[in-house]
Amino acid sequence: MDRYNGREMGSRLARSVFDIYDSQANQDGMEEELPSFYLPQGQGGILPGDLIYYHIKTTNPLIKSPTEPEAKNRKSLTCDNLDKESNKGHFIKFTFNSIGLIDSVTYIGSEEIILQSLWSFVGLHENYLNSLTSRYEQGIIPNVVEFLSENWAIALYHEWFGDFCLRMR
Repeated sequence: MDRYNGREMGSRLARSVFDIYDSQANQDGMEEELPSFYLPQGQGGILPGDLIYYHIKTTNPLIKSPTEPEAKNRKSLTCDNLDKESNKGHFIKFTFNSIGLIDSVTYIGSEEIILQSLWSFVGLHENYLNSLTSRYEQGIIPNVVEFLSENWAIALYHEWFGDFCLRMR
């Protein structure tokens, strides 16, 4: 169970416990399917040198066949502006699945960052990041964290942005 988001699991567990006391939920005698979890899972901590570490990954990887590993056809985006001597700056890495959805985000840096903002990236398509991958590779964007802190990206961090994207499809 450590592969899933604890908050989501707790919510589902609470709902199922309260369903026991709801007489109408059990009248039909139908068995419920096992729940499927979809929220990303995260880890974090403080590293030596007062560096902040976060790693958030999807719990629903894109798997075509359980026997075959997913073919990676996109490179990871890595921006390393971390000065190893002074521990100032940051390192951020985005990994993508085969259709361009963000599979994971890793952040190491001295600057405090809002965890929910990193969380909101996992599961988004790379196109929502304003051509970040190609623009970074061309050298147009030297600092990914600063680019994603600009005014155009405010909507990305809203708690309902992911739901909005799904509804627009």
